[in-house]
Amino acid sequence: MKIFNTLLATISISLSIAAQAAPPTYKVNMRVGIKGHSPISVNTVAKSGKKTYVSEISDDGQHETLIEVYAKKAERDETEGLLMDVTVTKRVRGQEKISERAQIFAPENREMEVGVNSKGRTAGKLSLAVMAHRL
Repeated sequence: MKIFNTLLATISISLSIAAQAAPPTYKVNMRVGIKGHSPISVNTVAKSGKKTYVSEISDDGQHETLIEVYAKKAERDETEGLLMDVTVTKRVRGQEKISERAQIFAPENREMEVGVNSKGRTAGKLSLAVMAHRL
């Protein structure tokens, strides 16, 4: 019986440590606008250190907007949040038309907004608003 109790305690401790070591998961709300067009609203779940893909296809099936998010837990100015590399690709009839990149830090439960172009300079080409909630 002692061996069983010791084994059970060891398993419980191992599972507890594994749960703490798992990367945090966030619910991410984004508004993505390209070249002044009305923003696409995206709600997704992102795991720290993993890529997430979201795709929106037009009603006629000819246009697709692919949003790739690589999120990782980060801290800035003693504020915890999510640092995200976001790539937005627009495809028309299967051919890639626009590919924009942005990096944004979103503190938990606070919306952050940025507008940048593919070279990283502030511009009106891509606008991105993000709010992250830890799950």
